[in-house]
Amino acid sequence: MHINKKTSHKIPEEFVKDLKGGSISSKFLISDKKVKLTKHGKEYLDITLSDKTGEIKGRMFSNGSLDSKIQNIENGNVYHIKGNLEDKYGRSVNITSINKCSEGEFEENDFIISLENDSQKLWDIINQTIKDIKNPDLKTILNLFFNDKKFKSEFCQSPAAIRIHHNYEGGLLEHTAHVVILCKTLCETYPKLDAELLYTGAILHDIGKIKIYEKEGLSIKYTDDGLLLEHIFISAQMVKERSNKKLISEKTLKKVLHLILSHHGDISNGWGSAVNPHLPEAVALHHADNMDAKVKGVLDN
Repeated sequence: MHINKKTSHKIPEEFVKDLKGGSISSKFLISDKKVKLTKHGKEYLDITLSDKTGEIKGRMFSNGSLDSKIQNIENGNVYHIKGNLEDKYGRSVNITSINKCSEGEFEENDFIISLENDSQKLWDIINQTIKDIKNPDLKTILNLFFNDKKFKSEFCQSPAAIRIHHNYEGGLLEHTAHVVILCKTLCETYPKLDAELLYTGAILHDIGKIKIYEKEGLSIKYTDDGLLLEHIFISAQMVKERSNKKLISEKTLKKVLHLILSHHGDISNGWGSAVNPHLPEAVALHHADNMDAKVKGVLDN
């Protein structure tokens, strides 16, 4: 990530994790900008304020209508925020003034969460797992993706979420490698699991995320595909489209698609699965995926 070397004020006055209460005067990255109405019909600004240490909601109220300067605030840019920390509607900042920071007034790295692990080591975990697979259909499906340099590059750079867990460049790579590791532990405990099927599902379960996120300034936002189709459908669609071009067993392909389509658990969870997990490998993948996401989310927040 490029570091702006012109700045004399390189860090926010306070990072999100250090906010204790009272008045605030600091710099934050803006995302999720919305103009809403109070129950009395008055406009107010509702935004997310963030830096590399976390995020917090921010609200700016008006006597009727927000002025054009506030209406034109841009997601993905850094702003100097003044206000007060409140707990009335959940921990948030009641904003009194907001001004866009110019180039040289901040350092980008203060506002971007970065991959903590060595990306090469994470890739090696996935790559070695693919090399070790003996089932020709499963190996073919995986190689259809990971022998494609463009796909591999996008996969290794994509975030795995906008917030909560792995919401940074390389997050998808890290999350996938961790899910593979958890699945290998499950296979040691439950040797009746079809290990190669499970590993294939673990590697491919979130590949659609390369198509559902994009950069907006320094922040991440959903693409149209992300808003309208979501990653579970797109992941399954990508696997089906590429695999249909090869002589792959229909039964094997259906099992891989089932793992992808059910990896958020039972439909009743409301987490986006298209079908309940029926195969034991699908149940294992769901819990490995959920464990990594939940534990990582708690550790980072």
